[in-house]
Amino acid sequence: MMKFLRVLLCVLLCAIILPLAALAEECFVIDVDSLDMNSLNNNDYVAANLSAQTGGIRVLKYISDSSDQAVAVRLTVTQAETSTVVFDKNYGTVSGTFDSGDIYLPYVDNNAIPYLITMNIGDWTYAMPFMQLQPRLSHNSACTFGVRLRDYNPAITDNWVMGTMIDLDALRSLGQMELSVCASNLYIVGQAILTMSGDSLSVYLNFDQSANVEVHGCAVYLIGDVNSLTTDNPADIGLPAYGVGQPIDTAGLSSALLYLPISLSYNPSELTEFDYDLNSIDLSNQLSLWSLNAQGAVAKPVIAEPPVEVTAEPTATETPIVDSTLPTDSVLGGDSTLVVNP
Repeated sequence: MMKFLRVLLCVLLCAIILPLAALAEECFVIDVDSLDMNSLNNNDYVAANLSAQTGGIRVLKYISDSSDQAVAVRLTVTQAETSTVVFDKNYGTVSGTFDSGDIYLPYVDNNAIPYLITMNIGDWTYAMPFMQLQPRLSHNSACTFGVRLRDYNPAITDNWVMGTMIDLDALRSLGQMELSVCASNLYIVGQAILTMSGDSLSVYLNFDQSANVEVHGCAVYLIGDVNSLTTDNPADIGLPAYGVGQPIDTAGLSSALLYLPISLSYNPSELTEFDYDLNSIDLSNQLSLWSLNAQGAVAKPVIAEPPVEVTAEPTATETPIVDSTLPTDSVLGGDSTLVVNP
């Protein structure tokens, strides 16, 4: 019985210790003795050594070998832009190696937040910057830039996701065009490259390398009759989903809606934001194309053959897509407020 109780106690201790260890790993460790104090005004040095996507920090500093040489230590953390003190603690007299413990920083917004860390050790003062980078956004929605589906037709959805009306006749003449890929109702994460050869349309994706995009799911829909679209999940109404790089027959169509729902995770810190203005020339033209299409300005409907599995050969700069359908638990446009890792 005692042996059983000892085993049970070990299991319970592991269950407690492991989550605490995982929590500690979330904090960025700043070892003051390892820093080049003469380079703290260098942006590149700060970016490489004092910047992190983290919820908190932990500060270490060697003090002395002997308790006889213990000194008073005080640590203050201040938001540099607002001069708001977010942490201030007097640790008393310390010898050996000082360890602040985990200091969790308050959530401000989805921007990079600069902090000033001030450490008073006896008569010495150390001041160093820390840049809390934007968190990585997890399982957010993305699509090509265009008119929001709800602005085409409010009955389709109340989410932010967009679709792009394509003048296929113009694309046949041009051969290729690029569209911005927008994510989280805020950022431009890359481009969709449309190529047309005769009546065969293919769509490829190229993501900004700084975003380190991970695609969880993607589907390409080309909707020749916009009146048939009644939901932001066309698979629910039987419309075929194509993969990235897969040829799509556009014979008989003069215009169509390109709808490219994507589920992805990415780093937003170096991305630019997009502007959405329904009165802009581009979006006004797309609304006109939608209206003409809805009125039947299409030569003839296309009966699409069931799509076949195609593995697109990505170029050196493309991020390969591993799935031509969205995960079943995806919520399109559910990240109108940015979704971040917990």
